[in-house]
Amino acid sequence: MALDSKNNIKSVFIVPSVTPEPALFTKITPGSTTLNWVGITNMSNEVLDATEVVKYSKIKIIKDRGANNPLQQVVLDLSNIVNASAYSGAIATEQIDYIGFNGGSGRIEVLPNNFYTIKLEHVPNSFAYGKRPANYKYGTYQSPLGIAQDTAGQLNVASGLVNSLIQNFRPNRTTDWRVFTSLVNSSVTTAAVDTDITSFGLTKYSKSVTVITTGAAAIAAGTYLRFGASTASTSIYKVVTGFTGGAGTYTITLDYSWQADSATILDTDTFSVTTTATDWGIKIVGIKQKYDVNRWRQYDKVRFNTFLEGFPNTATPTLVTTTAAFDGVAVYEQAANDEYISWGDEGQVFVDQVPPLFREQDAQVGTQYNPVVISWLNRLNSLIGAGENKGQVILYMAGGDGSGTFTPDNNQATFVTVFNAWVPANLDLVSPFPDPTV
Repeated sequence: MALDSKNNIKSVFIVPSVTPEPALFTKITPGSTTLNWVGITNMSNEVLDATEVVKYSKIKIIKDRGANNPLQQVVLDLSNIVNASAYSGAIATEQIDYIGFNGGSGRIEVLPNNFYTIKLEHVPNSFAYGKRPANYKYGTYQSPLGIAQDTAGQLNVASGLVNSLIQNFRPNRTTDWRVFTSLVNSSVTTAAVDTDITSFGLTKYSKSVTVITTGAAAIAAGTYLRFGASTASTSIYKVVTGFTGGAGTYTITLDYSWQADSATILDTDTFSVTTTATDWGIKIVGIKQKYDVNRWRQYDKVRFNTFLEGFPNTATPTLVTTTAAFDGVAVYEQAANDEYISWGDEGQVFVDQVPPLFREQDAQVGTQYNPVVISWLNRLNSLIGAGENKGQVILYMAGGDGSGTFTPDNNQATFVTVFNAWVPANLDLVSPFPDPTV
């Protein structure tokens, strides 16, 4: 992407959640305030409050990036402001597909001596622009003779397909699309495994689990465990190698590798699963993709289509239930990308040229932001072309829970108050900011 045109000019400010406000008419110079303070000043860089700001037709939004960096600043003319809005950020989620039992209903249809195939079609986001084709992964399983449409038959087919998918994705753990696959079961249980067990240590992509006990304890081979929750939609693992012993540290082995990030899970969050008279399903979850804003600016979610082949065509066929991935609102990747692009080309032919230009970044990995967007329009001709100029100032305010609740604090709250006092009466900062009067 090249430098923003005169019809798409962006200024991006990353606003921390806790920054004290300088006194009225404090003159802002590099390093004169708390690092990364963002606020409103007059054209002489003097801090304004809600009373003083109404005396000016032009203001500056300024960010103090420290004594060794120039101020980040943009000038706003009251006559050019056309809109202002504020939103609470929203956390991103990954795609989840269930085959058969989906946490509430459904089952896997069973047929002996049948070849089952799960086909996962991954269509990258950029496929819409013709850059990359779709690609596929498969899970396959040949059911044995003699199985029936019962709990054991469903478990047999589900386990075979889960292990096949895990094996077929092994070479792709570091490439651009990956999924976690695991078993789910309709039993909802709160039965603890053993009261003398303290915790379970699980390692990503490992079948070995470290078990710590405070007294005599045992986990028998063949036990099914649900780690982390007692709900039916949570992944289930079978113990292949158990243990019996007194206080100490032991190792158990699962039938397939732990399909999540490494974690230590307490015994109070680990449950023994009832497997009799229950339905089974397969859970497939997209894995969050790696992102480095200095190397690439494409923020993707793993999105895939699930197709079933060879599953019995009965009156109650095996269903696929999908919960789509959600990119989120003002998550780190989006804030970092906008911040990077807003700095312009800085001597490059294109922003995405190779080698990349490494820039200082104020956006923090893992931080949920909340966007304030101020839109402006200037109809006067400019040096970069005839016609109107328009753009946006985007302020990514850190904080909030990512689920609809965000209350600006310190310099964030002051910014909202001062800006609301300055803009004309037909503009508004909308929910979730408090008292959005102007």
